[in-house]
Amino acid sequence: MRAYKSEIKPTGEQARLINQTIGVTRYVYNLFIMKNQDRYKRNLSFMSGYDFSRWLNNRHSKQNQWIKDVSSKAVKQSIMNADKSYRGFFSKKTGFPSYKKKSLKGSFYLIGTIKVGRHRIFLPKLKWIRLKEYGYIPNDNIKSATVSREGNRYFVSVLVDESPTQTISTEKSEPIGLDLGLKETVYLSNGQKLMSIYRNKQLLKLNQSLKRQQRKLARKQKGSNNRYKQLLKTNRLYQRISNIKSDMKRKFIHAIIATNPQYITIENLNIKGMMKNRRLSNALQQTGLGYIVEWLKLKSKQSDIELRQVSRFYPSSQLCHCCNHRQKMPLNKRIFRCENCGNETDRDLNASINLVNARDYVVLT
Repeated sequence: MRAYKSEIKPTGEQARLINQTIGVTRYVYNLFIMKNQDRYKRNLSFMSGYDFSRWLNNRHSKQNQWIKDVSSKAVKQSIMNADKSYRGFFSKKTGFPSYKKKSLKGSFYLIGTIKVGRHRIFLPKLKWIRLKEYGYIPNDNIKSATVSREGNRYFVSVLVDESPTQTISTEKSEPIGLDLGLKETVYLSNGQKLMSIYRNKQLLKLNQSLKRQQRKLARKQKGSNNRYKQLLKTNRLYQRISNIKSDMKRKFIHAIIATNPQYITIENLNIKGMMKNRRLSNALQQTGLGYIVEWLKLKSKQSDIELRQVSRFYPSSQLCHCCNHRQKMPLNKRIFRCENCGNETDRDLNASINLVNARDYVVLT
């Protein structure tokens, strides 16, 4: 299975129907939560997604005909998503499901007759919609589609059942250790590094602009057209910042995978625990280290490269890569000076080399 995401250009009527479908699916999701909360207060049993769907179709929708105006598959999937959230709470895997609020973002799921042309796509209820990218989405073995909204832009993500692409095996290069941090977002054992995303000049300017737009938004009257226009401006800035960060991370990961190393070793960071540190939480959130790890897993699997992960307690920063001597290394020390052999190395480079030499690890891909 592979997903293809592309921007679409709906007409005014199609955009209205997309917004209506997003609103209905949000309403049904919240209604499922409210219904089960009410049943719990009255000491009644939990209403499953299937029972709620029958009640919605046979009773509730007769008094609210607008629910029938949108795709029934989108409504059914929203119900099952709410049911899954509740069951995750019952099994103590997730927290209690929360209500979805009205915003400029939303999505819904579609199955059925989905066809793709060179410059357009056919979706249930919406019919033919123009695509921004020509010839990108294949027209074979399409299983489902997800339509989403981000501000005043609309996207479609299509799930296609296709065989994985065959990678051409070439000569393997030296293994790579990958140290993640804040001063340098990624530091490799070969000396390459991705400069800190948190301190990127372009992103710093955009974040300053975002603060100004947020202050303007706070002064607008709720429910006014001016507030809606300002909300769109703020949303576009959020999206631009997010796209720039993703692009930087993906290009760097692609460059690592292109060298075709024997294996890649990363460390298992306790990101949730690190986020509790009020001095580091903002920088960690801006950097997004979890996204780098997930993208690296995906690309390593596609390129048939072994991805190793050492324990979070492995002292990669405290060991000398020359003599294996261990010493304390507080965060304010950026140069590792070995007390045993006198070796002097950049702190992050020393850690990445130790990751390559690690012998106790777990193979992720």
